[in-house]
Amino acid sequence: MEGTILLSLAGLALAQYSNSTFGTPTGNYSTTTFNVASATTYLAQTDFSNERLNLLWDQVGPISTGPISTTVSPTPEPTAYPSPGIFHPLVPSYDSNLTNAKLPAGFRWGLASSAYQVEGAAKDEGKGPSIWDLLAHRVPNEVADNSTGDVVAEFYYLYKQDFARLKSFGVQSFSPSISWPRLFPFGKGPVNAQGVAHYDDLILSMVNQGIKPVVTLFHWDTPLALFNEYGAWSDEQIVEDYFNYAKFVIERYDQYVDLFFTFNEPQYCNWQYSLYPAGDYYPAYHNITGGIEARIACSQYTLLAHARTAKWYHEEFKGRGRITFKNSGNYYEANSTSSGDTIATQRNYDFALGWFNNGPWNDGDYPQSVKDTLGDMLPALTDDQKAMIKGSCDFFAIDGYTSFYAAEVTGGLDACLANSSSPNFPDCAGSASTSPDGFPIGPAADPGANWLYDTPLGIRRFLTKITRDLFPAVPDIMVTEFGFSEPFEGQFTTTNQILWDLRRADYIQSFLDNILASIRYDGVNVTGAFGWSICKWPIRTFSSLSSALPYFV
Repeated sequence: MEGTILLSLAGLALAQYSNSTFGTPTGNYSTTTFNVASATTYLAQTDFSNERLNLLWDQVGPISTGPISTTVSPTPEPTAYPSPGIFHPLVPSYDSNLTNAKLPAGFRWGLASSAYQVEGAAKDEGKGPSIWDLLAHRVPNEVADNSTGDVVAEFYYLYKQDFARLKSFGVQSFSPSISWPRLFPFGKGPVNAQGVAHYDDLILSMVNQGIKPVVTLFHWDTPLALFNEYGAWSDEQIVEDYFNYAKFVIERYDQYVDLFFTFNEPQYCNWQYSLYPAGDYYPAYHNITGGIEARIACSQYTLLAHARTAKWYHEEFKGRGRITFKNSGNYYEANSTSSGDTIATQRNYDFALGWFNNGPWNDGDYPQSVKDTLGDMLPALTDDQKAMIKGSCDFFAIDGYTSFYAAEVTGGLDACLANSSSPNFPDCAGSASTSPDGFPIGPAADPGANWLYDTPLGIRRFLTKITRDLFPAVPDIMVTEFGFSEPFEGQFTTTNQILWDLRRADYIQSFLDNILASIRYDGVNVTGAFGWSICKWPIRTFSSLSSALPYFV
């Protein structure tokens, strides 16, 4: 009864005003309708002012600053560092035949890092925000402990001290990444002079210390402005904007750098990028809000951006060095001799490594299994694009931290392929860190890296698998990242606890054993190895580095 009365009153109100008129405002007004869900037109950037940059940072929120605000001159390094004494030896090699073996002449070895994870100085000296700044600040639990890259190791100001220490340890090479939004705060447009001056000095500081720079052009800290403008890696415009940035860096530093990595791990598209909250914190163009659509777009434009840059580097610029991208991938051992587990093993390789490497090392196209699985969802590459992709890598670079057992997915492959909403789609291949008999595959790392286990034999088998089976056209291969998180190290409060990182030392020693075994016993042309990362290796972890140094002497 009450509802009927309310409806009647509403009807009377409408009837009362049905003949009403409204005034006509004077002036130059226009009308339209709005629907934020149908936003498809680019927000083309034309304003590259300080005011616009400030608005970008407002999108991120307040930024923390560290105790250091200017570049620090290095203090003298000690002539000797603390090392294990008589009561406990270093972790030994497990293969006595390798005790006196050395890595081949010309072997590139060193350490690596990424700008966002070590630089800090997030908003200093004209830098623009990256997507990571937004995600870390605005999206709860996007970073496990809700920390940010605002301060971190303050490498932006302490690099001279770090390089002095690397020199004192005899480290041959160092591979930093360059921050795209530090050079191009808006991702395009004017170059930030302070950012250029910083990287000029960083490169020269390395060279002056006798350390060879190996530059990673991009480590996924995409300028936030490009997400606002057109969706970044969800739109083909990113290819040209990335190339414009990469071209600037290469032309400026090529005389000092003979190894360039265009991308750190394009496989980032598969796992991280596909989970970005497009449409929640920045516009979602092309109706791509994550999932398989984001993965496909990101993968295609990443591969094209790499190929565009690599072809220009050799054919137009005539660069003096070599160029490739770093892969994220791990060794897989079939869980059994069943055909299902064997197929799952290959699919794990196809959808991680093959998606990005079949083209450069074979015919310029995607693996057949990827094309068959994705069908019309996967845009076909043109003949010109295939020609550009083919041969675009000079060597293979693998960040191979661990190993897994591969198994057929529950319910079988065919059921997974028929259900694009399956959480296992499109890979449709299982993996586990437990052996078929239930024993863990190796010693576990810190629970924060619950995927990471110490599996040294895996890297040896992986190097053979890549160069002999998956991509036999590869002339040589580098292990461009490997490392281990000591269990519960973040809870340690004294250097006495921290310096005896035995599980990490065991990982490093046995990992290097197996790289050397791959060269000596298997004949694999391994030409480099880089530990991850500068802040977890020689700066604090003396025992780990000391156990590894004999190979490099």
